[in-house]
Amino acid sequence: MFDWKYIWINIIIFILGYLIGSINIGILLSKAKGRDLREFGSKNAGATNALRTYGLGFATAVFIFDILKAYIPILIAFIVKFAIQDKFILPLMAGAGAMFGHIFPLYFKFKGGKGVACFFGMVLAFDFGIFLIFVMVYISIVLISRYVSLASAITAGTIPFLGFIPQIYSENALAFMQFYTPYPSQAIILVACAILIILKHIPNYVRLSMHKESKISFIKKSAK
Repeated sequence: MFDWKYIWINIIIFILGYLIGSINIGILLSKAKGRDLREFGSKNAGATNALRTYGLGFATAVFIFDILKAYIPILIAFIVKFAIQDKFILPLMAGAGAMFGHIFPLYFKFKGGKGVACFFGMVLAFDFGIFLIFVMVYISIVLISRYVSLASAITAGTIPFLGFIPQIYSENALAFMQFYTPYPSQAIILVACAILIILKHIPNYVRLSMHKESKISFIKKSAK
């Protein structure tokens, strides 16, 4: 018989992830420099705008932090799940909460980034093999087109669906988040988050169609 406590458990996990995800290191570090990152470029608090505004070193720190703030809560949720042997706990809900918090941060008037780096963290936690495919495709598109938004759209719109392939979605050392989880719940969460990323990039698609989208550059442009 279905027990409503399983819904509440995952809602609590999502909320805790949201509170962690709302911590935006890009905003905090840029304010420490004297100006809010959201005042420049695309007005976005993610790693791409950090790269355009403050350079590669700054953007790398932001990107790594944003990956970890999704990955670590998922890992903690999995440890709890493993410890109590509860198959109804969905660790990826913590990552979904973190990504939602990054996009709509509680501590920064709900104006954050687009969640791509957090999504990287979710895919990493979900399955390392799929993560490697995700990274390779993403980097290839960025290097060829120099459009980060295009890379985000294509990878988010395709790679997560690999989670529905039973041969990939298996209980092994590289896919430890799937342990005792009703198939394909985790893959559904991943795809739902991918859809959110695609929707957040709609303005970028409009600019792409008008040939007005900015290409990525690894040369620092100092904020004025």
